[in-house]
Amino acid sequence: MIYARPVESSPVNRGTLCVLGSYGYDFINSPERLKTPLIKVNGEFKEATWEEALSRVAAEFKKIKESRGADALGFYGAAKGTNEENYLFQRLARGVAGTNNIDNGSRLYSAASRVGLGASIGYAGTTSSLDVLERARFIMVIGANPEISAPIVGYAIKRAVKFKGAELCLIDPRRTPLTQFAGLWLRPRPGTDVALLNAMAKVIIDEKKMDVEFVTRMTDNFSPWAKSLESNTPDYAEKVTGINRKEIISAARAFADAGEAAIVYGNGITQQTSGTSAVIAIANLAMLTGNTGRRGGIFALQRENNAHGACDMGTLPDFLPGYQSAGDANIRKKFEERWGTQLPANGGMTIMEMLERANEGKLRGMFIMGENPAANLPRPTQIRKALTSLDFLAVSEMFLTETAKLATVILPAASFAEKEGTCTNFEGRVQHLRKAIERYGNSLPDSEIILRLAETLGAPMPYSSPQKVTEEIEQMVSFYSQVAYTDGDALELDWSGVGSDSPGTRRLHKGVFPSGFGRFFTAEYTPVGNGAKGEYPFTLMTGSSRYHFGSGSRSAHSARLNKFGGKASLEICESDARDLGIKDGDGVKVASGWGEFITTAKISSAMPAGLLFMPVNIPGSPALEVFDTTLDSQARTPALKSCAVRLERTTDNG
Repeated sequence: MIYARPVESSPVNRGTLCVLGSYGYDFINSPERLKTPLIKVNGEFKEATWEEALSRVAAEFKKIKESRGADALGFYGAAKGTNEENYLFQRLARGVAGTNNIDNGSRLYSAASRVGLGASIGYAGTTSSLDVLERARFIMVIGANPEISAPIVGYAIKRAVKFKGAELCLIDPRRTPLTQFAGLWLRPRPGTDVALLNAMAKVIIDEKKMDVEFVTRMTDNFSPWAKSLESNTPDYAEKVTGINRKEIISAARAFADAGEAAIVYGNGITQQTSGTSAVIAIANLAMLTGNTGRRGGIFALQRENNAHGACDMGTLPDFLPGYQSAGDANIRKKFEERWGTQLPANGGMTIMEMLERANEGKLRGMFIMGENPAANLPRPTQIRKALTSLDFLAVSEMFLTETAKLATVILPAASFAEKEGTCTNFEGRVQHLRKAIERYGNSLPDSEIILRLAETLGAPMPYSSPQKVTEEIEQMVSFYSQVAYTDGDALELDWSGVGSDSPGTRRLHKGVFPSGFGRFFTAEYTPVGNGAKGEYPFTLMTGSSRYHFGSGSRSAHSARLNKFGGKASLEICESDARDLGIKDGDGVKVASGWGEFITTAKISSAMPAGLLFMPVNIPGSPALEVFDTTLDSQARTPALKSCAVRLERTTDNG
């Protein structure tokens, strides 16, 4: 029998595991695992050797580059891959293929944090550790359901409330598992978070509850920002959000008076149309009260295990590893000297931009590592059409996913339990991944696949092991210094000094602001352009299922998890269902201005009138078919959290 046991001394787990950690890892032994390279011949996959598969990939990439140029190629990396794999992947794209067209799945929900927090506090992620969260006197959870999406964080919040007397303010239009622990539950209309956060900040300023010393000594641009809040009164916020002004004032006072206050946010913030502005408003509120790190803090939840690290490693179109600008000649020179090759200076494309260019016939080849865009991007039908239009598609994957089925060459990848490396969790803690079992079939770790492909392309990379890659990361990315390992022993102790004494992990940042000070920025509320009204009177919200992680492409193959979870269904409140003549289990059609789908209705007491909900990480969920592909101007990501739809009963149930 194979089982998982949590480490009681871990500063992250604290001796607990969620259902996914307890049961969800059995996908690594699934008989549906890909065990040998496959090449598509006359529309059908045929088994091949590694030499045959990699030679085909190299030949096709060379052909496209020579005939159409390097920017006719695109690379899409994995937020579930290790730091070392993502570092090698972006080096393959830039140093070998010669393009900055590289992205990773986590940017779809973390770009707003990178832009918003990067500008405000100088660091694009969580500012504190779970220890700090658990000792906070006031915890505000907004746009997140950590009980489902990040259970370890949910456990910490519940411990803080139950055993340490923390007050929980939950901001969510839906009833979630944390609602029963909340002293304050605010239910804003979807997409109005900026107006709410600005009104709270104005109350704190007007009532002189701000941390004057901190703001004066540690921040700048306060006066212009404070002036921008003049019209953001609680009365105005009540009209916009639907929350009673007294509740807004009460939440603002409790936040300011707590002394140590934490803000936890997730995809409900970052994947809204106004996601970047909302993240900036969160940073403003934290800085206003001095809660940015040493006390309280900002906690940006992630969807995948290495979402943080994948971005740190430079699997982004505009940044080399460490968020160093790919457009800066001096920075490029540093990497060029290290890698012995010339790097592209022109800007790269995000995954949505790459697929748009594929439809236009301008992007002709792609390498996708461990991601499933044919299922987890907006309007999957259109995404599959774009991928099919490519001249060549190579996919490194564990299973025959929707995306892998469209590939010309499939490269079987090893699981997390079959390789070495490091991952960086949402709080910036670097953790060592150790090989536990032998590889399945003829699969290979993505790092080895990349190294073999680079050699086949005539550009070998000088790394004999993942440890050697880690050592280079330490040298090229300043905030990853002293995390390299050379002998398999535990990494150094956590530096944070807040009670962690467990070996094997190390957090990246300390101090309040990496640059020395924070900056207030105006975050203006912009009415939601696709708000529910007229032809589309309902708002559809998306989220996660408790029994699947990431996009569900791996957990779908977990026999134990599949016993708990079923098919995706559409949650609707009882009054709306009654008005439309819909009963539990009925087939319903959901349509927006961009698409439609048919599914099964589920009547839920958690839903308010006018709001619908559907998980997107259950395999086969059609929810993303109704979302627009227009990109946010700042984050360059589509809004995947809510959209206006109409709903009707149908005899079909999907």
